Amino acid sequence: MNMTATTTSAAWRRWSASVMSFTRRDRTDGLQGARTSTSTRTAAAAAAGPEPEPDPAPSLKIFQSDWAHESLPEGHKFPMQKYRLVRQELEGDLSLRGRIQIRKAPLILQKELELVHDKNYIERVFQGNLTAKENRAIGFPWTEQSVQRYRASAGGTLAALRAVFEEEGMVAGHAAGGTHHSFRDRGEGFCVFNDIAIAATVAEKSYDALPILVIDLDVHQGNGTADIFEGHHSVFTFSVHGANNYPWKTRRKSDLDVDVPDDTTDPEYLAVLQKELPSLFEKVKPKLVIFQAGVDGLKEDSFGRLALTRQGLIKRNNMVYDMCIANGCKLLITMGGGYSRPIEPTVAASTDVFRIAALKYSALSPSQAR
Repeated sequence: MNMTATTTSAAWRRWSASVMSFTRRDRTDGLQGARTSTSTRTAAAAAAGPEPEPDPAPSLKIFQSDWAHESLPEGHKFPMQKYRLVRQELEGDLSLRGRIQIRKAPLILQKELELVHDKNYIERVFQGNLTAKENRAIGFPWTEQSVQRYRASAGGTLAALRAVFEEEGMVAGHAAGGTHHSFRDRGEGFCVFNDIAIAATVAEKSYDALPILVIDLDVHQGNGTADIFEGHHSVFTFSVHGANNYPWKTRRKSDLDVDVPDDTTDPEYLAVLQKELPSLFEKVKPKLVIFQAGVDGLKEDSFGRLALTRQGLIKRNNMVYDMCIANGCKLLITMGGGYSRPIEPTVAASTDVFRIAALKYSALSPSQAR
């Protein structure tokens, strides 16, 4: 089935219009408390002259790796075009001018991959020596072009991590990545190298950014990430996922797993986050949060089995961002799953992940934003 779609289609315009009024309201609601009214100047301050304008909040750095994406066989079920479409939506959003910087993701180095993955596995991926069974588990045919994409996918998340620690700002993101099904010595479920685990490991080794809280809200459990950090007390893994969804045979135990049933609605899903997030932040006290922001919980998703809406996911995103801001921790955002047919709902919800972050963080006071 050809899943290619463009954001200029009539279907896209109709679908976007149906939620635009809500999105405008939610942008305002989501910035609750972030925008403060300007106080009336006192007579003494007026006599002293106007106060200097504060520096604007740092822009959100978003890395993109769609430059490295390979062409998949006709009818392949993975919607590779979603990454390009999300980037184009972000680039075309006038409300984000001055609030985001879109940068090209670099290729990750082998020595960086070896911080998490077995050297033998990495070399077999690079050289095309995986078995047919291993490639089937991953879900992509091997090509030299695919290796470049795997490296860019991990490299973009690692570059975003470095940006959030080495440049001004509390948040950075990668408009791809979130490959949480990858284990140390193998890949599966469209995931080859675990960018989340690599970023967390570098955060620990290079920036002493402990503790780390991984918030994985993809509809599929982050089994690879959970396995890699099992028994690692400085990285806490939290996953909310469909109880009856993939992975079935290779599921692992996160530090906190919450299974939600088929057809879970917005109120039910958000109630889980309202219950768990405050206690998690209180318990872990993270210096860094890594947010895997998959949108495959949408009711339109081909694989999701849940009944979430775009509006519900916007509220989800705001809840995570509000907790990070309130607790003063750095935030690294990745994409995750999203397989709607047509692709427009996935693209819209994935774009929201970064749009809401850019609007919310740009409205912070200078002390909060840095």
